[in-house]
Amino acid sequence: MKRIVKFVAAAAAIMLLAGCLGSAFKSGNAADPPVDVSVVPGDSSATVTWTASPNVQYWLFAAPASSVTPDNWNQLPGGRALINVTSPLLVTGLINGLNYSFTLNGRSDNGPGGSGSPSTSTVPRLSGGNWTIGSPLVNDLRGTAYGAVAGVAYLVTVGAHGALYSSPDFNAWTPLSWTQRTNPLATLPDLNAVTYGSSSALYIAVGAGGTILSSPDAVAWTVRNSTTTNALYGITLYGSGGFMAVGEKGTILITSDGTSWTSVNSGTTNDLFGVTFGNGIYVAVGANGTILSSANGTTWTAIPSNNSLDLHGIAYGVNPITLTPTYMAVGAAGTVMTSADGTAWTVRTRPTNSNLNSVTFTLTPLPNSILDPVTSEPITSNRQFVIVGDGGTVITSLDGSSMQLQNSGTSSNLATVAHNFYGLFAVGAAGTNLFSL
Repeated sequence: MKRIVKFVAAAAAIMLLAGCLGSAFKSGNAADPPVDVSVVPGDSSATVTWTASPNVQYWLFAAPASSVTPDNWNQLPGGRALINVTSPLLVTGLINGLNYSFTLNGRSDNGPGGSGSPSTSTVPRLSGGNWTIGSPLVNDLRGTAYGAVAGVAYLVTVGAHGALYSSPDFNAWTPLSWTQRTNPLATLPDLNAVTYGSSSALYIAVGAGGTILSSPDAVAWTVRNSTTTNALYGITLYGSGGFMAVGEKGTILITSDGTSWTSVNSGTTNDLFGVTFGNGIYVAVGANGTILSSANGTTWTAIPSNNSLDLHGIAYGVNPITLTPTYMAVGAAGTVMTSADGTAWTVRTRPTNSNLNSVTFTLTPLPNSILDPVTSEPITSNRQFVIVGDGGTVITSLDGSSMQLQNSGTSSNLATVAHNFYGLFAVGAAGTNLFSL
């Protein structure tokens, strides 16, 4: 999170500098630009790196154009300048699919800037198309989440035999680096899912035998009384600061604080594998095509799914093309189903016959000042659904209907996928972990 704060602060320093720079200069001198500027595309972002010379201050100039200079950036629509930057620099708030150009110049003692480095271009794109494989961990991994507590961001992954791992936030220059954490239980039941609640500032992990663990920092974990011995398979946020877990034999548990848990009657004895909340509705999915919905999390209604195959995961998002609410459920033998209201479901053409185990919806916020180059309307975010499954399957979808199979670089079964500020990360069998920027 410290990195995020650093680069958000840098983005906040973007200045429309035309007409106001002259008075900013002191009696310093111009300096040569760096000679090794490199730009790597990311999701709604680009990472700029260079070798800095001692006692030189650098300014970055960027624009959605074929080239840019320190002299013309403010004449190009969408041009920006970031002052006193350091390498590596994450430039955020970019529109995926547009060509952006970057140049740097230097000065000493707050003097006037020198000439710019050669203009370097890249095209930001949604993550999910390019994956990097991390060093395998010891256990099968089944759940993963991202959160930030007290200014420190961590990824957490959980798995078989009570596995608990955390990693500092990753980005284009810092890869995943997992540390095994101590499970406080004497016996080590499988852990199946984990999530993070920003309102409660808690990570919650759930698993076999009704196991529930909580942690405020992704390091120290505390056992909670779940009131059930049934296995718990999925978890989501509930209300303001609470959580909801689902599991074996139709089990549903809710809590307002992550500590005291209450059992809720789901109306089914089918195993429930996943649950989500969106547009005022909780939706849970499970064995034999089970779909349940609830407006309050306590009273549940069975929904016809026209599908008898197990559903393993569910996510809620907003169709970026039509801006309509969209729930997506995935499951056995490549099953993909979508719904606009959580009640009427459509079975989509299977993109694969592999079992699909998890789906997430990514949303990368953008400044309201960014305009679509075609419609001239404000663009506020980049959105997509991302699905993972057996055999290293990765699928992306912008609208919940058209599916694109991606090359994950692994044939291991992938159990779950999540996202952070920079991109996507997925985990699976035999300690498989990978990320996409």
